[in-house]
Amino acid sequence: MLSRCLICAVIVGTGCSFSSNDRPSEAEEAITVEGEVVDFQNGAAPSEVSDITVSGLAPAPEVTRRGAAFSIVDIPANSAFGVLVTAPTYRPSYSQLEVTTSSITGVEAPLVSEAYLASLASGFGVTPSLAKGTVLLHLVDASGASRAGVAATSFTITGGNGPHFLDANMMAVTAATSSSKSGWVVFFDVPPGIAGLTQPGSAAVTIAMPAVPVAAGVVSIIEARVGDGAPVLPSKVSFSTQIVPIFAARGCVACHAGSGTGKDLGDLTLSGSENLIYKELVTEKPNTRVRLAAPETSLILTMPSREDPPDGHPNVTFTGPRDPDYLKLLVWIREGAKQN
Repeated sequence: MLSRCLICAVIVGTGCSFSSNDRPSEAEEAITVEGEVVDFQNGAAPSEVSDITVSGLAPAPEVTRRGAAFSIVDIPANSAFGVLVTAPTYRPSYSQLEVTTSSITGVEAPLVSEAYLASLASGFGVTPSLAKGTVLLHLVDASGASRAGVAATSFTITGGNGPHFLDANMMAVTAATSSSKSGWVVFFDVPPGIAGLTQPGSAAVTIAMPAVPVAAGVVSIIEARVGDGAPVLPSKVSFSTQIVPIFAARGCVACHAGSGTGKDLGDLTLSGSENLIYKELVTEKPNTRVRLAAPETSLILTMPSREDPPDGHPNVTFTGPRDPDYLKLLVWIREGAKQN
């Protein structure tokens, strides 16, 4: 399955607008990703690949193909982005990549064959609509190993038909009520847009699934990490010890300092003293970057997140509402966005 790197950047702005001439500055490192398109079911390279496109980055990086092999160049460091692959006899398939500050090789971009998808739909007694999308979800533990025993009652995708569980051989198990040792789950007929996983308050596990784009007639393939115990939000979040370090640890300073793109076009500086950063986020543009009345709509959260339609931010850096630093920022705002 698709190789993954732990995301480690949050780039925050307001009113950013980027043109096709905007490229990583000298202070930012451009990343290259190299890999191969593979069949989701058997891991073999398809005989023909029609196209590979990238979403979630503006401007879109250059993609070159050599048969099933591909390379993506000029990717901003600390980014999350999508890869959409099309090929004859395969359903267009979307998967997500995350990079930090180093180029990576050996990435696998999976394609789901029409025959395999039809076998799953038949096995589960479903007639999927081409006006909606399909989500293949891989449940894994903290180490990335497949997670068995996750109950169907623990999660859902709003509007989707599922969860339906796949067995160890990646085939349909109609009577299954929890994940097998493969950890794979399928949702049919997911409405187009940005899909997110929801859990009841009684769930015995916490499942962190990135927000994933869903399109009509497309299979979206995504990974979700499963932890024991019900979801627990952070509390008593400190601006100085928990919020400020986010911007250094996750690569924001290169963009939002000096001659960085985010400083020039977003009018936001995230370098300097804690007093300066607090002023930039909270007091300089009140009720925009931080919105106390509606914390989830704060630009500090929405701009680096995936949105439909996308905003003017050049990349996606929060994978979803379960991102640990997203949650710290959200709770800090809910607690009054104090300079504590």
